[in-house]
Amino acid sequence: MTRPAATALLEGRVGVVTGGGQGIGAAVARRFAEHGATVVVADIDDEAARSTAASIAEATGTLVEPMELDVTGEHAVETAFESIRSQHGRLDCAVANAGVLHLERVVDLDIADWRRVIDVNLTGAFLTVRAAARRMSRGSIVVTSSLFGLRGGAGNGAYSASKFGLIGLAQSLAAETAHTGVRVNCVCPGQIATPMLDDVVEALSRIGNDGPALSVGDLASRIPSGRLGTPNDIADACLFLASDLSSYVTGQSLAVDGGWQVG
Repeated sequence: MTRPAATALLEGRVGVVTGGGQGIGAAVARRFAEHGATVVVADIDDEAARSTAASIAEATGTLVEPMELDVTGEHAVETAFESIRSQHGRLDCAVANAGVLHLERVVDLDIADWRRVIDVNLTGAFLTVRAAARRMSRGSIVVTSSLFGLRGGAGNGAYSASKFGLIGLAQSLAAETAHTGVRVNCVCPGQIATPMLDDVVEALSRIGNDGPALSVGDLASRIPSGRLGTPNDIADACLFLASDLSSYVTGQSLAVDGGWQVG
């Protein structure tokens, strides 16, 4: 059991993490459980949600529940959050983390791919945070944006548009809910060592076909901190934003990028 004995920052709270079956979402769910929260691991991949929930529960000794959820379905999201609140009597933290990646030059971007990225990353997050805010009297909502929500880049038209949109969504909701005690913030991951990073490198190499192919090492060498981020780096930021350590923080976007933005 890995839960810290004296630093359970989320003791007695109930949280949900979308896209929680793998990568950053799984790390966030585990960190929340380590700090005493009952956690719902929601993912469109039911098998991944079940496997991750079981692994976290075994490691932490806390209650971790899997949930199959497609965040693009309005009824499904509302039903899921109502079920969580009804079953546990409360909802204290929600992490809107589910997302997809598609990198393509704007002039080559197919409308179907554009709509899919916006539908999952932006509309899915909207449905998630709306459902969470409707059921919170106090608490914290964390939205996973990106370093590409802070600046655009070649090949990032759809992805950046969705991630920029998340920051505006979070700021607007934060302004609407601050008086209720519900805080809303974004975390903006940099280059994180997940399977998705391999897709990023392949796509950027394809798009930037006038130069040599990129590698993961090339990306790491551009980071002032000298390394790629890990899912746990993002999980720690989410834990801060979900806990009372950030009780006076709302409407903010926290870049967790090893200095990429300033390097």
